[in-house]
Amino acid sequence: MSKEVKQRIDFGKVLVVAPSGYGKTFIAKTANQESTGFINSENKPLSFKSNFKFHGKPKNWNGFLKNIEDYGNNPDIKNFIIDSQSMAFDTLQSEMKAAYKGFDVYSNYNTQVKKYFDLIKSIQKDIIVLSHDETLVVEGYKQRRAKVHGKEFEGRVEAQFTIVLFGGKKLEGDKPKYFLRTFEEDTSTKVPEGLFNDKLEIPNDSAFIFKALEDYYS
Repeated sequence: MSKEVKQRIDFGKVLVVAPSGYGKTFIAKTANQESTGFINSENKPLSFKSNFKFHGKPKNWNGFLKNIEDYGNNPDIKNFIIDSQSMAFDTLQSEMKAAYKGFDVYSNYNTQVKKYFDLIKSIQKDIIVLSHDETLVVEGYKQRRAKVHGKEFEGRVEAQFTIVLFGGKKLEGDKPKYFLRTFEEDTSTKVPEGLFNDKLEIPNDSAFIFKALEDYYS
């Protein structure tokens, strides 16, 4: 008897936010390297041995968007990881400053950021997006949020994602352990009810997250 294939009713877009050194890239170590795409906008060696069949290294903003679109359309890619959104935004900002002056810099920057968010939300696949953080004052309170340039999306990046997790780390014995928080005060963490069985901490593990999304949205 053939195994029943679960029909998806939706797909998850996950934002993982943390400073450098908190294991963001390491989350991809457990991914299926045959069917998970990896978009390396950081253009640097990974922090673990890897041999991703689909490993994109876009050199500019248009290449970044095309990489996402291609992975979205490729039937051999089940899901994918973007490392990192922050570096892609840095690249975009540099390109806009080189091409435009004054108000037009961020007008065109914001147009491209919106195009990116619309693109990832339109893709019928689970996507994990990695981001650096920054501290903002939101309604009089300091909060850690995903980093973005300009004011248009400042403090509003997380509104584009269903799931927002913040990275953490601690020592267990004499070894560092990376983990993800589903809730933390003064951050923009958010998780659908029951997705991770209401746990406050989950493993820094992309395979675990992709499996949870598939079960939840099937």
